[in-house]
Amino acid sequence: MYDRPNCFDPYLRYAIASDFKNFASFDEKTFRVFLLVEFRSLDRANAFKKAVADPKYAVEFSPVDRDSLYTTMRAHKSVVTDAFRDTSKDARPDGNYLFDAWNDNVSRVELSLPLVPTDQRAFARKIVERSRANPPEHLIGLLDDGCPFAAAQFLTTLGGTDTRVLGIWDQNQTLGPWYGSMSRQPIPAGTNAQFGRFLPDFNYGIEFLHDSTAGTPTVVGLSDWMASHRTGAGSVDEDSCYADAEFTTLRRQVSHGAHVMDVLAGRIPTSSRIVGRKPPSWEANADPASTTGVVFVQFADQCIRDATGVWLKAYVKDGIDYIMTFTKPYVTKTVVINISYGPTTGPHDGTAELEDTLRDLVSEYDGSSGKPKLHIALAAGNAYLTEGHIAYVRSEATMPDSVAWTWRLPPDNTVLCFAEVWMQTHDAAHVTVTLTSPGGIVFSSTSGPVSPGPGVPIPPYTGVFAPVAWGSSTVWLLAVEPTVATAGTVAEHGDWTVKVEYVDTHAKVHAYVARSDPNMGMHTGAKRSYFVDAAWEADHGASAGCTYANGVFEKHGSLIHRRGTLNGIATEKVRRIHVAGSYILSNGRKAPYSSAGPARGGPRLGPDYVLPGDESCALQGIRAGGNRSGSVFRLEGTSTAAPQLARLFVDTTPLSPSNIPGTPGEIAERGGGNLPPP
Repeated sequence: MYDRPNCFDPYLRYAIASDFKNFASFDEKTFRVFLLVEFRSLDRANAFKKAVADPKYAVEFSPVDRDSLYTTMRAHKSVVTDAFRDTSKDARPDGNYLFDAWNDNVSRVELSLPLVPTDQRAFARKIVERSRANPPEHLIGLLDDGCPFAAAQFLTTLGGTDTRVLGIWDQNQTLGPWYGSMSRQPIPAGTNAQFGRFLPDFNYGIEFLHDSTAGTPTVVGLSDWMASHRTGAGSVDEDSCYADAEFTTLRRQVSHGAHVMDVLAGRIPTSSRIVGRKPPSWEANADPASTTGVVFVQFADQCIRDATGVWLKAYVKDGIDYIMTFTKPYVTKTVVINISYGPTTGPHDGTAELEDTLRDLVSEYDGSSGKPKLHIALAAGNAYLTEGHIAYVRSEATMPDSVAWTWRLPPDNTVLCFAEVWMQTHDAAHVTVTLTSPGGIVFSSTSGPVSPGPGVPIPPYTGVFAPVAWGSSTVWLLAVEPTVATAGTVAEHGDWTVKVEYVDTHAKVHAYVARSDPNMGMHTGAKRSYFVDAAWEADHGASAGCTYANGVFEKHGSLIHRRGTLNGIATEKVRRIHVAGSYILSNGRKAPYSSAGPARGGPRLGPDYVLPGDESCALQGIRAGGNRSGSVFRLEGTSTAAPQLARLFVDTTPLSPSNIPGTPGEIAERGGGNLPPP
């Protein structure tokens, strides 16, 4: 038997149990586990760092050195696998020092996807200041996928080659700088040059800065790179500009990041593009957002490929810290950062570790003592109709002390499927969670898998992973291996049964499915799994299917709840962290997909506001730029609402909502009301 440190999150425990099997090409000599760590106190942080200083673990912490309980950490996987304490043998007199280091000093540690550091050796833990000679008074930051820095809407002057993008950090670890001899102006012909550089502080990925830096070789800046890719007519050859730099996302016509960036910082605001009561004007605006400098963090391809959003944690923390290196104390006043990604899982009560990390960041950058004031805009999520949230409250002793539902997994699914069951810890002491496959294999939280008969193969690393106390809650992680037919035992597709037993009176059970359908631009073969309340469908599904109001069918009485589906990192109510949902412009109603509150026992009742996500029921999505100048496409979802809200804060526009909700149910769906597009 082994004890695990209490601070290890369920996904880290799963990864260790499976020996990181489902991390593609995980090689201990190359990859490092990437963790978001929360310390118990600043003193404990120092104690922990000393305890894990053994060179064999190759531990690296975030280069940002400030008084904070939150940091990112990279290390050999042995720094977590060696922390298990063997309870079946007599322990050494001093115990397992690594177990104690984690258990005594760390409150929570959560797993992101592994990474490959640029330099395998130890490096100086010091942040690089990236502010320019004329540092910006205001700054826009984006963490997304696809930054068309050479597109016309992001140039300082139309027809020029000076981009407003001050820096791009591509978090992919498979690419390096472009090396060659420049033969075109403005870099002198024959100059030994490179485009992009490895980051000396964050130590993974590659960055591209606005300004060129002289040296051997010369590091070419974004604007000079664009100038070296002029056409005969004097415009920028965007195709070769992106292709030579191997920006894979920008090879396509459209990207998620291009659209979000245009909504937030483009020359033509959303209000000039929509139909509304008049034809689109396509008039450019001179608002601050259309002239403000932009810093873009490009998420790694492996992260975008994993739609669960579980990978977000450490990459987001580092990404925001990188954006803040472009600020200058007493000069930069405001930074507005947009994140249009998020998980469907998590505690949903405002206590997720990344939520606390974001709160810590906006508390640090509060505008005092010469520091900029940081605003973060988040999308509410698109999970309202995805059948991914179960809520059961045993309000009376006469109600059943168990609840069961179906988890439907599609065939030929290429990715892991996860679900989480959450309860308050004081209600979870005697609860048992079981997961039963279509073929009858029972996986229990209190025992190993039980086969219905001899010879029935049990898929590895599938089942219910023992309850983990997480904050004031307890979580059970449910995992099913890919259902696509490959070598070895394949997990069954079809209807799996989740059952929660021995639920006390007044206890609440919540469950969430991890999103698995592909993100925009990804072709993974993955399919979405979802919950089904079979008993409700049999008794009420037909009549409910005849009731259609405000764009959705009736679901009253089902275990499946549409409210409480907010983005898993958008459930805490914090000043200067803004959550945007979507509404339909033509009728003012909430968009059917837009996730709603309230948080699971947390402070957030719903999104702060809703902004246009669709022009009408027939004209869905909002129009904004693609990967090339002059191209536009429609993107549907709250990903377009968040940058609209962010733009209002960049422009310091007074918020004047309309259609203001008057009931808790309406507040849960539309927050403070409808805001017009910027």
